Amino acid sequence: MMSTKFTSPSIKCILIALLFTFGEYYSQSTNGAVGINTTTPNANSVLDVVSSNNNKGVLIPRLTEAQRNAIAINNAQDDGLTIYNTTEDCINYWSLADNEWKSVCGQMGKAVFTVDCSSSKAMGSYVKGKELTSSNYLSIAVNVTKLGNYTITGTTPNGYNFYGTGVFLNTGVQTIQIPGQGTPQNVQTDNITLEANGAAVNCTPAISIAVLSPAGSYTMSCGSATVNGVYKVGTALTASNTITLPVNVSALGSYTVTTNTVDGISFSGSGTFTSTGNQNITLSGTGTPTSTSVKTITITSDSQGGVSTTCTVNVIVVIPVKTVVHLGGTGDHGYSAEEDASRNLMDAAANFGTLATSVVKFEGFTHLAPADGAPAIAALNNKPDIVIMGYPYSPNAAERTAIVDYLNKGGVVIAQLEENASIQALMRSIFASPQINATGRNSGGAVYQMININDEILNGPFGDVRGKNWGEDASATSALDGVSESFITSYSGASAINSTSVFAGTTMFKHKNLNLFYVGDGGFLSNFNANGTIASNTAYPFATNTSNFPVAKTAYGFAGNGNTLGSMAVQNSIIFANVVAWAIKQAEFNGINTQ
Repeated sequence: MMSTKFTSPSIKCILIALLFTFGEYYSQSTNGAVGINTTTPNANSVLDVVSSNNNKGVLIPRLTEAQRNAIAINNAQDDGLTIYNTTEDCINYWSLADNEWKSVCGQMGKAVFTVDCSSSKAMGSYVKGKELTSSNYLSIAVNVTKLGNYTITGTTPNGYNFYGTGVFLNTGVQTIQIPGQGTPQNVQTDNITLEANGAAVNCTPAISIAVLSPAGSYTMSCGSATVNGVYKVGTALTASNTITLPVNVSALGSYTVTTNTVDGISFSGSGTFTSTGNQNITLSGTGTPTSTSVKTITITSDSQGGVSTTCTVNVIVVIPVKTVVHLGGTGDHGYSAEEDASRNLMDAAANFGTLATSVVKFEGFTHLAPADGAPAIAALNNKPDIVIMGYPYSPNAAERTAIVDYLNKGGVVIAQLEENASIQALMRSIFASPQINATGRNSGGAVYQMININDEILNGPFGDVRGKNWGEDASATSALDGVSESFITSYSGASAINSTSVFAGTTMFKHKNLNLFYVGDGGFLSNFNANGTIASNTAYPFATNTSNFPVAKTAYGFAGNGNTLGSMAVQNSIIFANVVAWAIKQAEFNGINTQ
């Protein structure tokens, strides 16, 4: 019998054949389009997917950002390659033109950052029934590790919330403001619920806001306000930078006191008055000073009842280090403040320093003490901030030319001189007047009375010497006559109060246009002690206490004109300290290095 062998094709082969047959027929009948759940796919699409019950979508490959970046891109073939980035929570595609992954959520995609809860806080005051303003926001500190878009929200259960969105263009630590909106409904403390790019931010402790009751009635006493702390250009304010503000409360309630922003800093304070009468409130500072100028801060309160709601207070910023050139002898009692009591006065941080209690807020001096002649000229040409002259300095012609040039360029000079010929030549050059004469008057122990005008040298930070005296040290005083009063403010004349002799001229003045202070005594600062007073009625008129603070020398002067020996007080050290304070200010705001 003849047998016949039948061979059955595999199921796999049959399915492949059917798919090609069906695909060819389907493509032909639909112009190449493929439809899922539709027999009439869109003719302009290659693939038309329909959700039959309108309750399903399309899933494309889901990759983390690390997995996406691990794809070996073939630029010639992968332009438009698309994935869903689970790290960014957004669709990405490969761009051949830009040679990078792009995000459809925005050109840069979502940012990656962390929130520093300890450095984040709510700003402004929050009062029941008072709508939030631009002063109400969250100051959020972040550390950005990937550039991109951000959305931060802060919610409360009390009628107000915070929302902010933007783009981080730089990585690293930075601070952003998230504006608030709404109106607090209840007096309570609210913990802020934070979210960043849709993810919860758990702060422990939470950023909290105390909602206050409606404002009370109170008046401010800005004239008695105290500015606390040290303020320095480029250094952010801390908890020590506050204003203590006296107020008088007439009706209980909350208070909100704010200031304007001046050169980068502002202050604010809020709370609730629990008693009436005189009391102090504290305004906390924020920001970073941008200049050394004195800042006049306007303080505004929310007091009710028609009382005054604004006043001002000044904030002093530390002045940077100044270079001082001392021209005079060394080992000679600190005549040019190069050593001894006068130098110690200048270097004492309690006098000129960055302490909260420093009389003048200042970072200190760099001291230079060149020899006379060419070294002195070189030092002047290097544009020091301040020059202090004392015995036995007698500038020669070349030095006088350098001094005049230095003054005309804005230099600050404290001239304590007594050699008549060189002084006369110097003053004739400064004032361009051959009529000026320098003459020695009186002798050691002469006492001169200061005029009584309100002036920053006579009535300065270290004391009020108006109508008081200064004392000549051990020699004649170099008095100037022929100087026009239109150019100077004369502080003392040439007649000593303990002498019957009468002389014309001036023995101490400040120039009205140049940064020049003059006194006709090279030993005006004489005191070889580190601090304290030297017992003499006719010499060493400069006195400080054991803390290097300037004080009057209380037993001074020769006998005469009704005055007994040592019966007068002289204020040389106080005058000098006020002059140095003036010199620092002039050097910073109107000096040779600020022109």
